[in-house]
Formats: sequence, C-alpha cells, structure tokens
Amino acid sequence: MEQKQKERHIVVFRLNGTMFALDIQNVQEIVKQSDIVSVPGAPPFILGIVNLRGRIMAVVDTKRLLGIGETAANKVLVMVAQIGEHLVGFTVDEVEQVTRISSDMVEPVSDLVSPEEGRRLEGVLKLEGKLVLLLDADRLLDEEVISASLSQT
Repeated sequence: MEQKQKERHIVVFRLNGTMFALDIQNVQEIVKQSDIVSVPGAPPFILGIVNLRGRIMAVVDTKRLLGIGETAANKVLVMVAQIGEHLVGFTVDEVEQVTRISSDMVEPVSDLVSPEEGRRLEGVLKLEGKLVLLLDADRLLDEEVISASLSQT
C-alpha cells in the first residue's frame, strides 16, 4: 500500500534575490518594524529588540546570520517565528507566497554545501522552476543566543 506523502505549508521569502522558505508552523505573523532598539554586546546578527504587543522580541538580521549581507535597521519586514520558548523576528526583503509542498519535494543539500552551512538548511526544493532553500527553524538560532540577547535588556 502506498503511503500518502506528508503535506506541509511553507512561507517563501526573498533575501538579496535568493528564495528561502520556512515551515508555516513556525511563522506566527509578518510585520513592518521601525522601532528596533540595538542591544550593546549582542551577537552581530542580532539587529536589536522590539516590543511586539507587550512581548520583548529579538530581531535577527537574517542576511547577516546566513552570511549574505546585512539589513538596514529602518522599516524592515519581520517574519515572527516561535523558536523554542521565544518569539524571534527574522528580517526578510519580501514575502513571495505561502504554498503547500509534499515532503518528497525536499531534497538534501548535504553534497552542495559544507556541514556548517548546511546545518541551518532542511533541504532544497524546486518551486515553479526556481530553487528555494528550506530553512530549519529549530537550527536557525541557538536557544542560548536568544536568551542571552534578551537578558541584556
């Protein structure tokens, strides 16, 4: 008997023209943020913190985290994700779409990138003829890094 492929919903977004995706289960909302407060002593990829409806949230410069540039701190588009116990915002250039994929569409990237680069990636998939890098939300940030950033406040 053939097993039905597991379907998932992903949010596809752009960073410097490259398409990335996160599983929608990890994404709570997408907001425009302009009042990001920088945190002295935070890791370089932490853009700062914001107050999101009463909750303090670290905002990650996703480009810097992935080593593909940096984001200007004014008026940024932030994808809010739940990472462990914390809400974390990830900067994105633009959100392309929310779409459904089957798990057999995701191919491993192990041969293409170093283990260090590949640890944040769940895999790569083809979507409408374009390659999309599927990020692994659980491996994007270390829990300790988030806690340390928020405890600086």
